[in-house]
Amino acid sequence: MPGGMKGGSKQKNRHVKAKKQKKKYMRSKDPILAVFMWGVQHSINEITTQPEPSILLEEDFKAFSKIRVENQYYNKENLPGHFKFKEYCPRVFHDLRRRFKIDDIEYMNSLVIHSPSSMDSPGHSGAKFFVSSDKKLVIKSLGSEEVALLHQILQPYHAHVVTQEGESLLPQYLGMYRLTVNNAETYWIVMRNVFSCQITVHLKFDLKGSTVDRTASDKEKSKTSPTFKDNDFTQREEKITIGDEAKEEFLKKLEQDVILLQGLNLMDYSLLIGIHDCTLPSIDSDEEELTEDELDEGLIECLSGEEQPDTPTSLVSGDDSGEQRLDDIKDLSPDESDGNDKGIIEEESEVTPVTRAITISPVIQEIEGATPLVPRPMVVSGDKAVEVALSEGFFPVVNKESDIFAVPSVSGSKPQIYFMALIDVLTNYGSRKRAAHAAKTMKHGHGAEISTVKPEQYARRFLDFLQKSIE
Repeated sequence: MPGGMKGGSKQKNRHVKAKKQKKKYMRSKDPILAVFMWGVQHSINEITTQPEPSILLEEDFKAFSKIRVENQYYNKENLPGHFKFKEYCPRVFHDLRRRFKIDDIEYMNSLVIHSPSSMDSPGHSGAKFFVSSDKKLVIKSLGSEEVALLHQILQPYHAHVVTQEGESLLPQYLGMYRLTVNNAETYWIVMRNVFSCQITVHLKFDLKGSTVDRTASDKEKSKTSPTFKDNDFTQREEKITIGDEAKEEFLKKLEQDVILLQGLNLMDYSLLIGIHDCTLPSIDSDEEELTEDELDEGLIECLSGEEQPDTPTSLVSGDDSGEQRLDDIKDLSPDESDGNDKGIIEEESEVTPVTRAITISPVIQEIEGATPLVPRPMVVSGDKAVEVALSEGFFPVVNKESDIFAVPSVSGSKPQIYFMALIDVLTNYGSRKRAAHAAKTMKHGHGAEISTVKPEQYARRFLDFLQKSIE
């Protein structure tokens, strides 16, 4: 008998038989999207099991978590056999989501239950865009320079969000990730959607306050839903008619955000405007929408330890490189696992319900000689306020708890609802932009309103243009 063994003791080898997956999640055919969805689910499971920090520390803005998956064959139909998932500053983005009133579970629910859909991008950056199935979140690819810049400004950005109590027109950054699939790295940022998740945007503008090269191309105009620019806005004689009180509130908020961007040496940002025409159909009848039952069912299944083997966190262990690693992943049923259910949110846990905006925007038409309904758009906060507004004859009524960037047109003007926020704020006025400024100045002259100018000049011109464009 070996010296290290005592009499009567036995070493047992445990054999686990792989089971077929009961319900399949992460069904995207795109391997990058599949890994993204898997990683988001894993990261939210991790953060929700950790104690809530009282304050964020300096190191939280430099932190990251990584996991490496090798030789997984549990979900090989939908996930690559080898991949890496890295989340930047998990606690910081968790805190930002909280301040933007987005629950972690709701965030995961939006991104994981159904695969995000690709979006068209009018820009020249080559960035890829996806929108979540419930249209609440937008996923955008980033370059490595943008990732580095966002790391650099994340602390003052977070401080600004805290100071403004989440009331900001800046992009609402909710999570930043790096995916490694087939030895290729891609970077992704998740943001709140500027536009409504409930009603259709009929007209879009991207405004910078400059005139040089600020006309939508013929290719862009030929699209089903084009994004127009400054010169198009001016030529159409468009105005944002929201009334004096709403204008003052909006411009005050915008000015505070622009002051921050100027102080961070950022420029080339835009105000994205989506306009819903209340006399046109609100919802495209061809669009597939999730019912409340589908959302609730998917949420519970996604959170249940029994139905959530895609994130087998009990198998996660650290390695010498500091990464988390999953080796030879198999499907383990709860009773066959080792009992370690860390990171799994049980079904009986308290779950924040999915908040949905209640909107009604009927097609305005005469029915059997009846008097046509006159649209009276209204934006309110909370389901009860929506019901009251509807009972008083307002429509469409938008719940600001879901569509936070919505502003109704002023009474007496064309009935519209505007969705307005800042986008594309990650451009630093560095050596490359200085060179572009010099080249464009030589080409168009010193008096030309080119977009590439110093942050101070850019901010002043941007605010002046919008001051004149809002009534």
